[in-house]
Amino acid sequence: MSINLLHIINDQIFSDAAYSQFEEVVPESSTFILPGSNKPPIHLKRIAPVRVPRLYFLNPNFIKSLEEYDAIILHSMTSFALEVVARASGKVKFVWIGMGYDYYDLIYPNAVDMLEPETSAIVKEVLPRFGRGGRSLIKGFLKKFIYPNTRKKKELIQRVDIFCPVLPFESEKLRSALGQFLPKSVAWNYGAQSSMIDGGSDLEWVSGENILVGNSATPTNNHIEIFRILSRLRLPESSKIVVPLSYGDVHYREKIVELGIEFFGDQFQPIMEFMDFDQYVSMLQSCSVMIMNHKRQQGVGNVGIGIYLGAKVFINPCSPLYDYYKCLGLAVYSSADLEKELSSGVTGLSMHSACQNREMLQRERGRKAHLLKTEKLIDEIRKLR
Repeated sequence: MSINLLHIINDQIFSDAAYSQFEEVVPESSTFILPGSNKPPIHLKRIAPVRVPRLYFLNPNFIKSLEEYDAIILHSMTSFALEVVARASGKVKFVWIGMGYDYYDLIYPNAVDMLEPETSAIVKEVLPRFGRGGRSLIKGFLKKFIYPNTRKKKELIQRVDIFCPVLPFESEKLRSALGQFLPKSVAWNYGAQSSMIDGGSDLEWVSGENILVGNSATPTNNHIEIFRILSRLRLPESSKIVVPLSYGDVHYREKIVELGIEFFGDQFQPIMEFMDFDQYVSMLQSCSVMIMNHKRQQGVGNVGIGIYLGAKVFINPCSPLYDYYKCLGLAVYSSADLEKELSSGVTGLSMHSACQNREMLQRERGRKAHLLKTEKLIDEIRKLR
């Protein structure tokens, strides 16, 4: 039975993964549109999307055309996506592929709740408008003027028919935060790392004594708390504290670089520029320990790579990612156990635990698992007719 899908995407590596999954399950059934400028995409390698203006939602012919599709698949609930949902007729069916950042503002309406105490103090100093729409009042006003329906987000997401969260139980978190959440929850994830996880590459296990901290220059990484713990340990002189800061807030990044040098001197190694995937994985192979101190679900891709490579991965116990991996039976650690676990040295997992983790990851995040989830999502979309 044929199906006709419209995907509204962003210029992100995840979009290529979605293209591959949907093309393999329902070939030539998807149209991909990319709102925004006509500059060539940076991250899209497999998709040749239809380019549309960033205000294309104002075009009544476009909004009417949405009724021709079996579903509109929103790859993150962007401002553009919210405007489309607000203007579409009740005949249009929507699938929301959640990214985390597009719904955690609803789970944590007070963004400061995602911060540890010292990080919160730093944010008050360098980002006084954190959690209040950015640093510029003018930009915030213009965004509300251009995208007036962003303020109706809580109401508009109830019009979605299917929601695919990053982690299965995040739908319940939304329901608890909002009082009700009407979309049906369906498990689906981007298989951006499936070829690596399936063993399609000759990647070796982690080696070396480097420690990776966080995934970006965003306050939700809670860097300073980890810096303090690591500074109390007698780390080997050969250990580098590797901190990815290639994207995020420039003011917060500057502060973290300042603190990193203050705590660790030459051992501090900030990553300030984007790396291609192979280069980034090669860097991660030098990190036998990975620390993700986010209270919210974040850095999922990094954690997946770390687990696959046999790193000893520490996650904030408040993060749903910690509970998720524990429920799967994976060997991951709480960031509260850092001092105890690293007191005897900076090493990855035992070979036995590393192999068990890799096998579990292949079952849960390998190509077959992603294609099966895509098939089930297509079945759920067909039921909407």
